[in-house]
Amino acid sequence: MTTTALDLEQLADLVDSGERQQLRMLLNDQYPADLAEFLVGMDKTRRLTCFRLLDLDNASAVLAELEPDHQRNLLRDLQDKGVVSIISNMSPDDAADLLSELPEDEATSIISQMTDDEVAEDLQELMSFKDDSAGGIMSTDYLAVGMNMTAEQALAHLRETYKKEAEEIYDLFVINDDEHLVGWLSVKDLLTAPANSTVAGLMDTSVIKVSVDTDQEEAAEKIQKYDLLSLPVVDAEGRLRGIITADDAIDVLEEEATEDIYQTSGIDVTATDTGDTLAANVPGAFRARIPWLIVTLLIESGSAMVITHFDEVIKQTVIAASFMPLLTSLTGSVAMQSTCITIRGSSRKPTVKEALRNVWHEMRVGAMLGLSCGLLTYALSFLFKEEAHTLGLVVGVSLFLTMSLGVIIGTLIPLIFERMGIEPAHASGPLITSLLDVSTMTIYLSIVHAFLLQIV
Repeated sequence: MTTTALDLEQLADLVDSGERQQLRMLLNDQYPADLAEFLVGMDKTRRLTCFRLLDLDNASAVLAELEPDHQRNLLRDLQDKGVVSIISNMSPDDAADLLSELPEDEATSIISQMTDDEVAEDLQELMSFKDDSAGGIMSTDYLAVGMNMTAEQALAHLRETYKKEAEEIYDLFVINDDEHLVGWLSVKDLLTAPANSTVAGLMDTSVIKVSVDTDQEEAAEKIQKYDLLSLPVVDAEGRLRGIITADDAIDVLEEEATEDIYQTSGIDVTATDTGDTLAANVPGAFRARIPWLIVTLLIESGSAMVITHFDEVIKQTVIAASFMPLLTSLTGSVAMQSTCITIRGSSRKPTVKEALRNVWHEMRVGAMLGLSCGLLTYALSFLFKEEAHTLGLVVGVSLFLTMSLGVIIGTLIPLIFERMGIEPAHASGPLITSLLDVSTMTIYLSIVHAFLLQIV
């Protein structure tokens, strides 16, 4: 596809000039993803003018590229003019995602107006699955051939059906008379096979597949792990129901990574739909961010109680108190590193043996990090008070203990959450940081209290 370079200002000028024919040709020469970005940046009148000049295929592709909020706004502005035909022309998974974002009565009305009963049935089926399941992200556009066909018959079947599919598909899945998935082969295998050879003799029976109830992240990770172009989805009886393509997997992995980032910051993504909502919707952003902040407030109150308990110690050893930010910062940092490594490396519920191995590994790493930082801090302490051997020793030992504890907590809590079936990303951020603040203050001030006379 050859495209003509275009920017938003040029596009706005063309809309205002009224050169509709030139504008139509230029718009339909752009990549859908680029056009979607242009439309988001335009005012309502110009956006509608541009969108209505798109060919049906391009309009469907552009609509699929928009975020849910922008999709809803555009459909509302179109006022049902051509909406049914545009959605009918979208790939089934994209259309189902869009309709799922609309009010139920509006989605039902659109489906009821579709002239293609097969498309309507596919959409209703896809919308019946959970959004975060393999069934919820799969497409019903796939190519399947019968195992008893010859290569010549299979090619004739493909020529008849391929032109109906919206996606470019390279994997062929083989089914038996009951539509059970029994194998797969590539288009290349079929094209290079003798005409009279059977599909059953050409196919590979070791098919990597998932069920309709499989979590979308697990399905996406299978595509990534095995370098698949498409992943077949089967029902409980083993019948082929659809496929998940590599581009769907990329979207899922991006979505899950974004969700983890929010959760590690203490943002409850279940309280809002998307990052756009977090940036634009004040009540939604408030609901998403307040829960873990309250948890943090309550736990950090423990730090205040610890400091209050040791207030006399702090008054007498101000120089020792000056190291408190250093300890909390380093301990929190090393704990977050361990948490990040644990969450990133855990794509499923770990066994007890695996969990213990992870903890033992991080304990050794934490001890080495704590010892290194403790020795360096011991050396740096002489910059504050010459020949303060006791102060340096207290800070160094405290740092060794708190950092070792930090990696243990940073590793254990995500693993415990994982075993309990709770999203482990919730364990990081405010929760772990708050727990470590209380622990660090308690350990350090207790050691300072024990060596108070030597320090002062």
